Amino acid sequence: MTDDILSQNEIDALLRGIEGGEVETETAEAPSGIRPYDFTSQEKIVRGKMPSLDIINERLARSFRVSLASDIRKIVDIVNVNVSITKFYDFLRSVPFPSSLNIIKLDPLRGFSLVVFDASMIFSLIEFYFGGSGKGHYKPEGREFTPIEQRIINKVLMMFLESMEEAWKPIFPIKAQYVRTEMNPQFVTIVTPVDVVIEIEFTLEIETRECKIMICIPYASVEPIKEKLYSAFMVDRDEMDMKWFGRIKEQIKRTTVEIEAILGKTSIDFKTLIDLKKGDIIGLQRRTDEDIDLMVEGIPKFRGKLGTFKGNYAVKITREA
Repeated sequence: MTDDILSQNEIDALLRGIEGGEVETETAEAPSGIRPYDFTSQEKIVRGKMPSLDIINERLARSFRVSLASDIRKIVDIVNVNVSITKFYDFLRSVPFPSSLNIIKLDPLRGFSLVVFDASMIFSLIEFYFGGSGKGHYKPEGREFTPIEQRIINKVLMMFLESMEEAWKPIFPIKAQYVRTEMNPQFVTIVTPVDVVIEIEFTLEIETRECKIMICIPYASVEPIKEKLYSAFMVDRDEMDMKWFGRIKEQIKRTTVEIEAILGKTSIDFKTLIDLKKGDIIGLQRRTDEDIDLMVEGIPKFRGKLGTFKGNYAVKITREA
């Protein structure tokens, strides 16, 4: 241990070397708090979850499940819905091959989006549409979808887009438009590989088959309406308001109200009232051809003509009061 301790002469020689520049020293870099930023990168900081988007996806899943089940006459269930923020190239890497990559436009949102059906879903639906049991085996690798298969894909896609429009309506009405279909991910560069996208994945169970639907929406497309998507209560409040409005409306329709037809009014003193006898005439200060008042629960609501209808006294409404 004593061999590692410098003597006083060695310490003095070392200090003289440092002062004279003969001994090099390392300069400690002061932390500046500055980090490099690539302006060509479109990386965005996306905060938290999007509660309204989650509600949209739940409504989309429910609507599409009902539409597809009634169309193929089979039990359809959506057992899982996942939403994640990722890079576009990571999304493409997660897409199973082969798949049907359908490019769509969500007007008025800018840019294009993707709806992806995996091969398992496509071939299961083809079997179901043509009366099969859905238990057949297939090897889709190495070929493109046939015209018949493509027509089935388009039919199901149209149902899915209708459900999307219905699900988005309470938050931000959109018009989903089909653009084209691709199988090769290289031809679906709707954004640059490093752009941030919203990936939505639905896991479907059709009879005993499990398959996937994936949606890819560029974050730049929804950025102008991001506050609506981050809102936690907008959709729920709108739905509750409509339900409350409907219930109140039905209750009002069943409410019984009292309607009175006022022929006329006059004022008399108490002595005249006491002296009234059979045959006396009281003037109502209204001409016989003049409209009379119709009171609903004591409130003037309509004006009308007095007459008879099927042997009963009646009032024909001529205008509102």
